[in-house]
Amino acid sequence: MRPATAVRTLLLSLLAATSRARAQTLTLLDTAVLAAPRLVEASGIAVSRSYPGIYWTHNDSGDDPLLYTTDSSGADLGRVRVAGASAIDWEDIALGPCVIAPGHCLYVGDTGDNRARRRSATIYRLHEPSPPRGAADTVRTVPLLDSIVIRYPDGPHDVETIAITPGGTIYLVSKPRSGEPHAFAIDASRSASPVVDLGPLAIETGVVRGRMVTGGTVTADGRWLLVRTYIGLHAFRIETDGRLTAAWSREGLPLPVVEAQGEGIDLDAQGRIVLISERGQFDHAILSRLTLTPPLAAGP
Repeated sequence: MRPATAVRTLLLSLLAATSRARAQTLTLLDTAVLAAPRLVEASGIAVSRSYPGIYWTHNDSGDDPLLYTTDSSGADLGRVRVAGASAIDWEDIALGPCVIAPGHCLYVGDTGDNRARRRSATIYRLHEPSPPRGAADTVRTVPLLDSIVIRYPDGPHDVETIAITPGGTIYLVSKPRSGEPHAFAIDASRSASPVVDLGPLAIETGVVRGRMVTGGTVTADGRWLLVRTYIGLHAFRIETDGRLTAAWSREGLPLPVVEAQGEGIDLDAQGRIVLISERGQFDHAILSRLTLTPPLAAGP
């Protein structure tokens, strides 16, 4: 290919990518205040597949190993305790295949490490339990299936994003205060799987502007990893070799909702984006639902 032709092809590709990104928009559907009085630092969210309308969430550091349930109205639907788990710094939760057993599992990421000093982190895996029966149902205990120990190949990282594909690959994304975040992948079929560094992600970061990576999820078809910051959304196509390719610019799409400290993200059965935030200075945590139009392309 001649140099001029190669340059022209590259420019056309970049223009096409920019056009696609600009054509996609986020629209806010609704918001709700989380009613559970103990849910002060909602840090992750997982939308149930087995129990329609149920959302699983948890607090950040400082709480017991508790999972709370709510719905799109923010109702207090009770909580369960995860037996055998500790809660050093729970940062995210994901729903996916158990891989080592039949059924669906919740993956709870005790992966927070603000000072990047932890020698290892843990993802707790448990079968998705039947949800509590209401606000007064708070004493039930649910068992762990196992724990996945994480040791990053280049030393400790502060990680607030875990997401699992239908095929059983867990993605983790670091939360640096400056520089590009790194993506990591592990095989969920083993409790001590090697952590693979997939390299940096094209996300503009910065503490002052709120561009800190705080959560992620994988689309139902396993083709896209969505990553959120405090103020934006980023999409990465999951390639056949597991690598990640950015769909939009480094700035991503702005979130059309004001959150005190937006932490969690998941997708519901209709493909709507569900966000959750901590209380922050607003003194209440909120849950928001959004649509992405047009949706991300499905298929290979």
